[in-house]
This record gives sequence, structure tokens and C-alpha cells, in this order.
Amino acid sequence: MKAPTIDAPGQVTTYRDTRIPTWITHTERRADGSLLLWSPAAPAVTQNGFVDFLPHWARLRGDAPAFSQRQPSGGWRTVSWNALWESVKAVAAALLDLDLSPGKPIMVLSGNSIEQAILLLAAEYVGIPTAPVSPAWSTVSQDFSRLKSIAALLEPAAIFVQERQPFERALAALSTSDVQRLPILAVSGASEARCAWDSLISVELTPSRIAALASARAAIQPADILRILFTSGSTGTPKGVPATYAMLKASMAGFAHVFGALAEPQPVFLDWMPWHHTMGGIFALGRMMATGASFYIDDGKPLPGQFERTLRNLRDISPTIFSSAPSALTMLASELERDPELAARLFERLVSFGYGGASLPKDAWARIQRVAERTIGERIGFCTSLGATETNGTGTYFGWPSDDLGTIGVPAPGVQIKLLPLAGGDDRYEICMRGPAIFGGYFKRPDLTAQAFDDEGYLRLGDAVRLVDPADPTRGLRFAGRVVEDFKLTNGTWVRTGAVRLALIAQCSPLVTDAVICGHDHDYVAALAWPNIAACRQLSPELVTLDAAALVRHPVVVSALRERLRAQPATGASTTVKRIMLMAEPPSVDANEIADKGYVNQAACRARRAHLIDELYRAIPAEHVGCM
Repeated sequence: MKAPTIDAPGQVTTYRDTRIPTWITHTERRADGSLLLWSPAAPAVTQNGFVDFLPHWARLRGDAPAFSQRQPSGGWRTVSWNALWESVKAVAAALLDLDLSPGKPIMVLSGNSIEQAILLLAAEYVGIPTAPVSPAWSTVSQDFSRLKSIAALLEPAAIFVQERQPFERALAALSTSDVQRLPILAVSGASEARCAWDSLISVELTPSRIAALASARAAIQPADILRILFTSGSTGTPKGVPATYAMLKASMAGFAHVFGALAEPQPVFLDWMPWHHTMGGIFALGRMMATGASFYIDDGKPLPGQFERTLRNLRDISPTIFSSAPSALTMLASELERDPELAARLFERLVSFGYGGASLPKDAWARIQRVAERTIGERIGFCTSLGATETNGTGTYFGWPSDDLGTIGVPAPGVQIKLLPLAGGDDRYEICMRGPAIFGGYFKRPDLTAQAFDDEGYLRLGDAVRLVDPADPTRGLRFAGRVVEDFKLTNGTWVRTGAVRLALIAQCSPLVTDAVICGHDHDYVAALAWPNIAACRQLSPELVTLDAAALVRHPVVVSALRERLRAQPATGASTTVKRIMLMAEPPSVDANEIADKGYVNQAACRARRAHLIDELYRAIPAEHVGCM
């Protein structure tokens, strides 16, 4: 029987169960127009954080895989739950032998790895803070300005890298500071023998070391810092965000409540999100610890030339949940359409997709659902949330099957939300949050802390939302862009950057992966955009061998974009994009144009690429500018 199309109005189609529970949302409308939403706290857990789950899963899972990582030879290297627990205790004892203490953190420069997971858990076990920072700030960056400022703020007691060689330039850039004299813990290239990974993980747990572990563990207080994460910089200079043991306990209670039903049989996760980011290092790892999952570290990224690694992994691994950036799911849709074997493997045990960092284009969702229906006769739910580094992996959550794409859900268990009406008459609210998992202030920056909270202790996120149903707030929220990214045209009308960006990407699908919306002090909206190289090359055989620089200016590509602009629905000046120009140069990390999670900083891009905006708005546009 032919699978039903998802576009048919009123079509009844079944979804695979996401196995996520629902919970009550309470609301209160205030006289000033603000609105409160909150969810009761999740049932308390006895565990104080990640590491307290280890003995539980070591006992129940035993030799079942905990973490797995690709080897250079191509196979997977795996550590079991039993081995993970034993390794954590050994490395924790070794850290105490190095005289590391709660006073100063271990700064982590390299990316996700089995060894980094063990180090983070070991440090947590004995009360030593860790501070993972973006590897791009040590490898891609040219001036290391962010790394230097972060090191000066942290005053670390040690540095961890997977391999020292790729970080030599960064370490040399820190040579004028005390950091140069710190022990370098490394799997390859440690500063001294006792800092080498083989030495750390092989420490014998003698009675005296076991006693030292117990003493260090007992000394930990709920307000102690276990992790310092840094904001992505997508909205300014990165700020240090401390996570305390009390905060992580609250987050873990929520994760156990939301994801607990996935624990049996053992779930499988394939995830690339970096652990220096809250959605990777708190949310993804917290979900793993709450469910005793088998976690495959995805060595791919949602970028051209790197997403192929993710596809390779998906051909090996059938995940229970697959989470990534919307741009990755857009690329995945094309691969699933052309590769039935990949689709069959992916949908074998998948209960949901997860995405964040930006809104998911409707076209990508529709294409994936068509393949799912054709492959397994069901749709797959798309789950998402809204949070920030400061919210410790919590915020809103949407985890239920629905055709209503764009909903970010309701307050997660234990989270309280305040919505403040925004000017403009379009029913948007600024969203603010508070709760036991949300941080209390920036690391060594009381000035920034004072600006972050309102007079009731709510954290101001700088994000805008709308109610799914203004008459019934319990139906949830929709993301409506960053408050600071919106601007006015010369006629005084507001351009809601987030909504226009999403509509443009959908209109130009699959030729465009992301866009910068322009128009401040102009009469109409235009856009700079990055091409989907693979999709553009498929427009004509003559494009197959072209590089990005030639592709973005080719008449066939420009013509295809022009046709899509002309097919836009007839709307107002603030929502219609009249010109578009593709860019070959990717967004710059050093210039703060993009964060690791893939979020494009609209304001930073517009400032750095002002000369391109001038070109975009010339009275007589160049031939490589697509116009309506």
C-alpha cells in the first residue's frame, strides 16, 4: 500500500512513541501583561550529579558499552560501564596525587573523547572543577585572544589535551602567563610522565588512596563548582558560567524524569555536540547518565566535508535518539531520500530526532517524514528545547509527536518562566527563567551578573517567543528570534530576523544552508547566504567540479535563487526578501560570526561583511546578486 503523504490536510498518520511523559503546566496572568508559566519539580533523585550514576549502571550494565569512539583504523573503541567506573576512580586518585584541589579548575582544550569523559567524571568525583573551552579557540583561532582572556579569568591548575601537538601554538601563546608552567595532562604529549594518560588511568587504588577519595568526596558541598562552561559568544564576548553540584542534581532529576522510560532496553545515542557547550556537556551527557545509554561519540559535524563522517557512523549505528543542528537534518534529508539502506538503518530503533540552536525548516521535516513513512510506516517525532549555558541544560522542552513544527514546548520540570510583552504589536514576549538548575551568576563578573537578572531573580535570556495558543498558554511556546537581532526598515516597520531567516531558508531549499538577514536603514529586506554546495552542484552537470568561489557566482545558481525569490508569497516589505547573494567564505570563529553549535551571530556577520551588504544594495545590482 502506498504510504500516505504528510502534506495531505487532515491526514491521520501514526507516530512512533517518543516515550517522553507529559507533565502539568501552571499559568498566571498579571495585570502588567506579563505571564507566568511553571512546571512542578521532578521527583527527587538520590544522585548528586553524573558520577553518582556510575556505580548504579556499572552494577546493572556491567560489560555493556558506555562510551564508544572511532579509531584511526576505522573501527570503534569501546569502554564498558564497569571499566568506566574503575577508570574514573583511578584518574580521580591520580588527580589528588597531583595536588589538584577545588581551588582552581582543570582547563580542557581538546574535543570530545573517551579520555575527556573519564577526566570530567573523575574531577567531579573529588570536587575539582573542570572548564572545557572550544577547541576552535586553540586551533582555528589566529590570535588566541579568547583563549588568553579565559585562561586569565580561570587561573587553572592544569590543562588537558588529547594530543599536545595540535595545541602547541596555543600553549605557546600562553607563554607569558603562569599557564606555561602548569602540568599538561595528555593522552599524547604530556608535560611529564606522571601527567601522561597511561599513568593517570593505571594508578593503583591503595587503601590510602581510597581513603583520600572518600575524604575528598565527603568534603564536597552543594554550592561548590564542578564545571565552568563558557557562553558561545554568539551574543557577545564569552562569559564563564559556573555549574554547581546543586544545579547538576536539579538538572539530573529533570533528565531522569523526562528520559527515564528510555532506559530499558539500553538506549543508543550518536551525538556530536561538543562537551564545552551546555547541550553537549550537560544535556547530552546527562541524558546518557540518567538512562545508562551506550554513547557513540560522533566525529562528524553539520558542515560540508565533515557531515560525511556522521553518515558513515549512521550506517554503523542505529541510534535511539539522533540529535543535531537543523542544517545537519537538512543535509540528512537528501541522503535518506537517495539511500534506502541508510534510511532502514537509521529508523531501525529511532524514537525521535532532536534539534536546537535554530529553527528547523519545514521542508527538511517534511522530506524526512516522507522517508520514514515509506521505510517503517510511521512518522518520527522531532524534539527540541530552549535554554542557554546559564540554564544548565534545562529550560523549555517539547518531546511529543506533532505536526506542529516550531513549538519549543513548556517549562521543563522545576523551571519557572516569565514572559514580558514586547513592543511591536505582534504578540511576542521576552522569555525569562528561574529555578534550582539555573545559575546564580557569572564567574568573577558581578557586573555582568547584575545585568542578567530582573528584580524577581529571573534570568533574562534575550530570546523572544510567542504562545502557540494565546487563549491557552499550557499548549506551549514558539521561538520568535533573538530580541537583539531585530531591526527596522526606513519605513519604520520591524523586521523579525529569526522568522524571515527561517522562511528564506525554506523558500530557497535545498540550495541555502543559512542566511544573514539585512535591511537596517534600507527600504527592503535582502540577505547574504551560504550555499549548500552539494545541492547547488546538482543543478547542472557543468557545476559538478566547481569550487565554492565559482559556484556562488555561476549564472545557473543565481538564476535558481532568483526563481525562488520570485515565488515568495505576497507579504509585506518586512517579510519579503528582495535580493540574495551567496558567500563562499564560511563564517569566522575569530570574528564571532558563528558558535560551535552552529548558531550564526547575525549582528557580527552584518558588521564584518558590511562591504558585501553595500554590494547587495547597489542601485544596479551585480550579476551574481539574485533579485526578484
